[in-house]
Amino acid sequence: MERILLASPLKGNCIRELEKIYLGEKADIFVFPEGFLQTENLEEALAILGKKESLVITGLKDGRSGKRYETALIIDGGNIIGEYQKCILTKSEKERGKKAGSRIHCIDTRYGKIGIPICYEIHFPEVARVMALEGPVLLVNMIGTGMYHDLQYTQWTALARARAIENEVYVIGCSHYIGEIPIAYAFSPQGEPLICEKNHYGGIGIEIDLAESNKKRIGYLEDRIPGCFANLGK
Repeated sequence: MERILLASPLKGNCIRELEKIYLGEKADIFVFPEGFLQTENLEEALAILGKKESLVITGLKDGRSGKRYETALIIDGGNIIGEYQKCILTKSEKERGKKAGSRIHCIDTRYGKIGIPICYEIHFPEVARVMALEGPVLLVNMIGTGMYHDLQYTQWTALARARAIENEVYVIGCSHYIGEIPIAYAFSPQGEPLICEKNHYGGIGIEIDLAESNKKRIGYLEDRIPGCFANLGK
């Protein structure tokens, strides 16, 4: 069993929140929201994360290349072991000059492959499916803001639950704790709601057996007919 901690931190002082949540809690895997870290405080954050041996999945407002990306980092013992850049951007992100990533993929970790559909990307079954074809043990939906109203919360968690069921993989997610409705959720590979929280500040822990994602009890991926799916490429 692995203990995963979903973090809903306050936005605006990531170093303080990192010290409070990461150093103050115990977990095998910590998950922080989209855009939690900033390029300018990345090195300081890595030094803090190096104080423990946990795996950390966190968002980064990424300006390291001179362009602006929403990036997910996987950090192990203070070292970056993998990155994923958000490929599907919202209209407002494009208008604000954000750049899209070029490849949907998973990241190898000591627990197995992990896919990270960032925020809006959970709304696209193709993103989760491309990741699922790599055989991940976990899909992590890191979210920047929370939900703007209860209907959006219901829609968002319904979509995440569908991604879990159709790919038979754990799907978890969390957002910042700011003015919008902050959320944290976790669904089993059968779509069972393990956590569905609103308005919770700090960390929410859950213990799961990541090996369940490998069992594929129904076999949706095996029953696909890729030759009938050509229109998805248009």
